[in-house]
Amino acid sequence: MRTKTKAVGRAVAALTATALAIATPAPAAQAAPAADAPASQYTPTAPKRVLDTREGVGAPAKPLGAGATITLDLSAQVPATATSVVLNVTGIAGAAGTYVTAYPTGGTRPVVSNLNLDAGAVRPNAVTVKLGTNRSVDLYNFGGSTHLVADLAGYYQTGPGALYNPVTPYRLADTREAGGPLGPGGVLTVNMREQLPDTATAVVVNVTGIGGSVGTYVTAYPGGAARPTASTLNLAPGQVAPNLAVVQIGTDGTVRFYNNTGTVNLVVDLAGYYDPTFGAQFHAGDPYRLVDTRETNTPLGPKRYFPVDLSGTLPDATALVFNLTGTAPTAGTYLTAWPFSADLPIASNVNLAPRETAANLAVVSLDEAVKLGVYNQFGYVHVLVDVAGWFGPVGAPAAG
Repeated sequence: MRTKTKAVGRAVAALTATALAIATPAPAAQAAPAADAPASQYTPTAPKRVLDTREGVGAPAKPLGAGATITLDLSAQVPATATSVVLNVTGIAGAAGTYVTAYPTGGTRPVVSNLNLDAGAVRPNAVTVKLGTNRSVDLYNFGGSTHLVADLAGYYQTGPGALYNPVTPYRLADTREAGGPLGPGGVLTVNMREQLPDTATAVVVNVTGIGGSVGTYVTAYPGGAARPTASTLNLAPGQVAPNLAVVQIGTDGTVRFYNNTGTVNLVVDLAGYYDPTFGAQFHAGDPYRLVDTRETNTPLGPKRYFPVDLSGTLPDATALVFNLTGTAPTAGTYLTAWPFSADLPIASNVNLAPRETAANLAVVSLDEAVKLGVYNQFGYVHVLVDVAGWFGPVGAPAAG
């Protein structure tokens, strides 16, 4: 079963891809390596800070230099049966433009990126990464020096846990349309029990901050719980930026979004949810680059899309976990990834200013033909797709 919600048949306003967009041939893709980690189920946790190089948490109290790597030991945070983790990784005040790569300790560093930073910027990105030696992951910094912060949101393990149910993205909340911007210390509460089965334990949401009056951060956390020392989204004044969040549903059936300072609008799009009673298991793999339009110098044009066909490499997959990066856009734009045969939803995965490079983790349902699409709204932009793993039915074989 791919999805199951209380909102079956819900009328979601959507744009029709065939009417407003033009198909672009799919960029050449690498063959997928086998997803060699065992099939796993998810255990959500309240966000917990496991790394802060400013404070000496999880690593020495100093920035990570150019070409340097931190090994983050998570053996005390997750059980011996854990196969991979979900982190929110934030880069802070880098001395130069750079990127950060997360990968299993003991493995070869892959040609992928998880976080892209301009000099001096503060930017987060969710990361799903397979655990390596001693249940650890490595974080590599390409250029300059930067501080890194990581918050643990949950983990996958071969033991008991929840299964994933992807949905075609739809909007849960938009403060521009209802409620107005959040003020300093303001909280947006979203009742998940109105949307999902009572047995759902966590949600995957894309959270976008829009037009903050000052620099601020946003924290997503379970309703009914104390607000943790963690951040989901970091925003400069006036910035439009998204971040994927995997958030445990609170004891009161809600998820909350806290704004620290100033005023800011928030948009929350649902990508899927976890439920211990039904759904798909996760297969982690070593990260690899599936798509890079720079290799063929074929940027994605305005109102154009391309399909990504996974039927040959992941025939049993129901959803793909990947880092979606846009780089060198000629205009401000956004990228949307969606199940290819479905209508193009009113949702975004990556928001880009002109000439900016930005990434966001995406967990996207695949259609019956095992395809997803990537759409660009304005200008021309290069697109990268870096795969972290996939979801498939219970008992599905690993990728070949």
